[in-house]
Amino acid sequence: MMYKLWVALFVLLFVVGCEQQTPPTEQIYPWQITRLPDGSSRVFGIQFNHTTLESARAVLGTRYDEGLFENPDGSLSLEIYFNEVTLGGLSGKFILLLDAPPSQLQAIKQRATGSKRMESGARRYRMAPADREQLGSMAISALSYIPYTNLDEEMIRQRFGLPDDIIPLEEGKRHWLYPDKGLDLLLDDDGKELLQYVAPRDFERVRQPLLRQIDS
Repeated sequence: MMYKLWVALFVLLFVVGCEQQTPPTEQIYPWQITRLPDGSSRVFGIQFNHTTLESARAVLGTRYDEGLFENPDGSLSLEIYFNEVTLGGLSGKFILLLDAPPSQLQAIKQRATGSKRMESGARRYRMAPADREQLGSMAISALSYIPYTNLDEEMIRQRFGLPDDIIPLEEGKRHWLYPDKGLDLLLDDDGKELLQYVAPRDFERVRQPLLRQIDS
């Protein structure tokens, strides 16, 4: 009887030990970026141009706001806002950009029930109920993350590594660029950091506007 008890205890301790040594598979931290063979990537469990808003809700929750924005240059973007999400003890704001062709965005704009001008100069359109119901099936093409905890340069180097390039801006702001990760990390000495993620194959659409901003 005592022998069986010791065997059972050994098996239990072995199983518990294995579970403790098994690394977590969930992507819950901003530095857990997986580059995929097709040039895409996955972060926070979201694979760009593949994961839908409906699937992202399982990670980010169901409390969010949405809007169709017309930027000063006339381009349209469909964005989803999660004002507070806590993952792995870190809290922050998430902004998802949904993948939609210009023709679809124009159609959503035409069906909008109202609009207002934002401080940024963009115009936000209030979407028709039928269009809002279709958002869940749309794929996510980019993601922005604003952590509530400030990230200093030492922490960033430890977690993300050294950037391929640094683009300085005015007033203590600078972009740390990680093309292989599809990450543009904006450091701000006086404000919150902003992490912008895209598929690595699409990184030039992030880099080129920054280069044009410097040239101007």
